[in-house]
Amino acid sequence: MRNFILLFIILLVSSVFSSAQELKPPKKLVKGTLDNGLTYYIYPNKKPEGEAVYRLFIKSGSLFETEEQRGLAHFLEHMAFNGTRHFPGNSLTAFLESKGAKFGADLNAHTSMNETVYKLQLPSTDPAFVDSTIMILADWAGGLLLDSTEVEDERGVILSEWLLKVGPKYEAQNAFLLELLNNSRYSRRLTIGDTAVIKNFPLEDLQAYYQKWYDPSIMAVAVAGDVDVAKVKKSIKKYFSHMSSSLNGVLPKHPISDYDKVEVKTVSHESLDGVELNVIQLLEQPVAVTTEKEYPAYLQRTLLNQLIKARFAERSFSNPAYKDASYSYSSFLNTKGALLGSVELTPTKIKAGIIDFASASEQMFRYGFTSGEIRKAKTIYINGLKRKAESKKPSLSSALVNEIYSEFYVGNKIVSAKDEYKLALKYIDAIDSLKLCNQLQHLHTPHKTHYLITTFDKAKDEIPSETALISIFDSIRTSNIQPYQYAVEMPESLLPKEPLAGKIVKTKRLEEIDADQLTLSNGAVVTFKSSSLSPDDILLSAFRKGGLYALDSVDYVSGLYTGSIVGLSGAGDFSRQELSRYLAGSSVSSRFIIEKSRVGIGAKSNIEDLELLFQLLYLKWTSPRIDTAIFEQTKSKAIETYQTRNETPTTRFYEDFSLLLNGDNYTTRTVTDTRLEKELQLNRILPLFQSHYNSAQGFHFVFVGDCSLKEIKPYIEKYIGSLPGDTPENNGYQYTYSETVANDTSLIQNVGDNAKSTVSLMFQSNKKIDDYNHTQLLNDMTEEIVRARLLEVLREKMGMIYSVGVQMSQTKHPSDLRRTSIRFSCKPEDVDTLIATTMEQLKLLAQNPENLGLKLADVKQNQLKDWQLDKQRITYWSGGIRNKLFNNENSWEYLTGFDRIIEQITVDSISENIQRELLQVPMVKAVLNPAPTPDNNEMQSIN
Repeated sequence: MRNFILLFIILLVSSVFSSAQELKPPKKLVKGTLDNGLTYYIYPNKKPEGEAVYRLFIKSGSLFETEEQRGLAHFLEHMAFNGTRHFPGNSLTAFLESKGAKFGADLNAHTSMNETVYKLQLPSTDPAFVDSTIMILADWAGGLLLDSTEVEDERGVILSEWLLKVGPKYEAQNAFLLELLNNSRYSRRLTIGDTAVIKNFPLEDLQAYYQKWYDPSIMAVAVAGDVDVAKVKKSIKKYFSHMSSSLNGVLPKHPISDYDKVEVKTVSHESLDGVELNVIQLLEQPVAVTTEKEYPAYLQRTLLNQLIKARFAERSFSNPAYKDASYSYSSFLNTKGALLGSVELTPTKIKAGIIDFASASEQMFRYGFTSGEIRKAKTIYINGLKRKAESKKPSLSSALVNEIYSEFYVGNKIVSAKDEYKLALKYIDAIDSLKLCNQLQHLHTPHKTHYLITTFDKAKDEIPSETALISIFDSIRTSNIQPYQYAVEMPESLLPKEPLAGKIVKTKRLEEIDADQLTLSNGAVVTFKSSSLSPDDILLSAFRKGGLYALDSVDYVSGLYTGSIVGLSGAGDFSRQELSRYLAGSSVSSRFIIEKSRVGIGAKSNIEDLELLFQLLYLKWTSPRIDTAIFEQTKSKAIETYQTRNETPTTRFYEDFSLLLNGDNYTTRTVTDTRLEKELQLNRILPLFQSHYNSAQGFHFVFVGDCSLKEIKPYIEKYIGSLPGDTPENNGYQYTYSETVANDTSLIQNVGDNAKSTVSLMFQSNKKIDDYNHTQLLNDMTEEIVRARLLEVLREKMGMIYSVGVQMSQTKHPSDLRRTSIRFSCKPEDVDTLIATTMEQLKLLAQNPENLGLKLADVKQNQLKDWQLDKQRITYWSGGIRNKLFNNENSWEYLTGFDRIIEQITVDSISENIQRELLQVPMVKAVLNPAPTPDNNEMQSIN
């Protein structure tokens, strides 16, 4: 507590001249409270048009369960979709899906220890439907039917969800969570609950929890989107005012205590992926920002976390003995503060990695940050706020409800982007190296720190003992550590000389998409579409056929690493550090991408930085460089990672499964240490990059953004037209997909590391894909229909699974490949029944298309809803134009006339697609069953 008081004094000094006046919310935000204590927020917003985001926030969760109710808060959330006052049975889901909602994406909920949140994202063009949506929120708040039959059916679903989570990785995560909860009531009220309770609780216990803890005084209704404020407010009052409150907004206090001493714990299991050390300190919850007085502390905390993240990112290039590391000062459960450090360690170098991490951490705690680091962090932060404040682009409604969440649960007042920018300008100069260093030193309390190590069994003997680990950190705190050095000097301009502009030799108007296509003298083609959908923003994507599959087999491994090594090496006269510093605070970002079947560029900026975007593109294209130290570190880390991996029977199972599906060749074979040593070669990295980007000929650039062709045309001529235009290399594929399996094949192994069986059913073929877009649309709709049917039967009727994944994909490059997967987890004894039922349902869907009518109508409605929203995003147009050109599709109709096309899909189309993609091709059945040992779920704890 003494340290927290000192910290408070430090923060108070930086806030002494700030105002205690409550921060003003944005003018558009409407907030109110009903007589029963329910809070409501209405935030009208036009991004996207025709949609609203709804939330029912409740400040209750598993924390408030009695011993006999453990798990019932989460169970109750499930029951919200199994019958309410106005929607009995499963009619609620059916009603919303008929309006275009998709379960999971638009209709969802979650429960944690101290909160329950119901989520809807729905069309808002119909006022009656908006009113119905508010009614649904009210049904969840006080109108659940809790039918006894539905409750019995849901027990199996909840137990299936529990089964999905069990296993060593879940237990390792739980060990970390329990360490944070520090023997508080929270640690005895984990959300998943107790399986004995789930199996046997009487209905009265569920009803009792609902009646007590779904209280309007601890609830909020939030609506953000394209709505009429007055009508929404009227609906909220109509449906929620009748609810009575017994809590009157008062909740029991269940604090989490700070640690009072140093402790070390180690958990081990043979199947964990790696070795990790977490360093945990518990602190008071950071003070919520309700007035200007609290803002400087928030600003300093935000900058502190950015500086810590940047420091560890920079140190990663000095080849530390650990794999990755981080530190952060934050809160959890809206209840407690924490200073958390984490380091991923390399087996065979565990002690050295801990020493490197402890030294890097101590250097920060002792000296803070350099003036150069602080200037860079401030520039990035202030410029980001400035762009947001000055932007004409509205926030997404989904982002606004997140701000409402923060106000309701945490207490942070919502402020406009302009007001936050003004506050930051007012206080950021007062934050200096001394204040940041003092804050770190007072946060850091080594004598009240817990250390948690998770490891796999083979590395367990390398883990330091409790005494040895504490000794490492103690000795480093008294060792001679020098301050961190950060001095970056860079050239004044990005380009040493002006490029010689090329010419536009052909212009074509693309009326269908309201765009222009330009052919340049160097052979590059540019498609430009002016769009005000995202004010001030410019989005660039570029591609050319080729990529890794165009390389000779001996260059394949070097090709895998070429993009990342060149990307980290700087460009032209700029080192990586110098280029990062030069771009700090700008809106420009760019990435050169080398994929399997194409190479390309992804970049973006705002209008103000448009020429900087083009300059960066030109520099990286024409003057790539290789930092030898980065190459050597990348190679040594990759070899080390392979040599120290924890290869288990489970990982070998999935490797076998991958080889069965993809064949054994140089693109699918494991990249071993031997291959890395032999095939990853420094002298091939730059030539390979240049072979991908040696010529602009054959490249297609797609620009979509808030400017005119007249404005962007000079930059296109100067920076893209000046790129070399020689005959491109590596334009044809050296590798094409091998023939898929010819017959039904099974891979069944009893080597799993937990109590569940994981089932994967794969269907693939090399049938020719004539119309890529049509195939994609058919598959998207088939995927939804198949998943809905399997959930209805396997989950709702049989209660044997929690979820099922269905994915249908296809590609034309480097050759035709179609693939469908169906995946689920279950009890081992249910595997055969579930697989048989799955195949039966697929046959029924294919043989009885007349039964698909209602579900197809719902899927169409959802597709049309998504399309109406997607059209309002520039990423839709950028990606759609790029993919249409890459796949050589003849028509733009899938971008512009999707509503007409989707109506042509019939139940017969879907049933025929199921036949073609699932029933008329061989099936690969892969089943990972648990290993036949009684303790495959048990973690070893060593204290």
